[in-house]
Amino acid sequence: MKSTRPVVIKIGETRIDRAGVEQMLKALEVSGEGTQRFEKAPDNGETLIELAGRICYESFEVGLNPNVTRIRLNPKDYFENLLRKGDGSVAEHAWVSFALIGVSRIMTHELVRHRVGIAVSQESLRYVRPKDIKFWTPDELSPEQSSAMQLAVKQMEDHYRRLEQTIPWDTMDMDSKKRLTSAIRRLLPDGIATNVIWSANHRTLRWVIEMRTDPSAEVEIRMVFDQVAQICKRDFPSIYQDFVRKELADGTGTWKPLLRSKV
Repeated sequence: MKSTRPVVIKIGETRIDRAGVEQMLKALEVSGEGTQRFEKAPDNGETLIELAGRICYESFEVGLNPNVTRIRLNPKDYFENLLRKGDGSVAEHAWVSFALIGVSRIMTHELVRHRVGIAVSQESLRYVRPKDIKFWTPDELSPEQSSAMQLAVKQMEDHYRRLEQTIPWDTMDMDSKKRLTSAIRRLLPDGIATNVIWSANHRTLRWVIEMRTDPSAEVEIRMVFDQVAQICKRDFPSIYQDFVRKELADGTGTWKPLLRSKV
């Protein structure tokens, strides 16, 4: 058994097409200040969300829509208003993808409860025959309990390896290997570490972060989404400007939005 701990890595995000944005603004007859502002904007999902929001009201600049006599020029102010009003649909345009490394299948069983605005690709134990049994031992266990759990995992691994050695893998085709790999994985515990690519749009992310870092959430999923929240707060400061972290006794953080909205 190898000890592990869940790690979250951002591996992708929505980017805007600057040439396409320029073409769109030209088609909408946006000029001057409206065009210049988006020339300087970051090319990430926050800018896409702002573009989506502004096209609803043609609020790229004063004068474009006769009903609009003033606009919020600062993206932080724009997003604060968006969050207060609860205009969540525009946040669905931009996505972020994370690699969740060394998480347990216990955690992923909980993660599948979130389905709207999400994509998941998980390591398949039908195809992957683990070379190492990686396992995270929860921190809240006493030293005696932790040792007992690690011993139980080691004994399980010993049984798994003995069974594995009875199978002539070198003489089998991939389909046969897949069938036997799938059969013997039933010995492996839900706590075995796995790897997942998990993607979500920002509307969903805000909701899942709040739910899964709540003090009542399972500790491992809280560990994971504490990391997700820190990445989002760092890389998308406007749309997560209202999220505040409070550290819990176990070292994880619970995140709550100050702007209570439907976003």
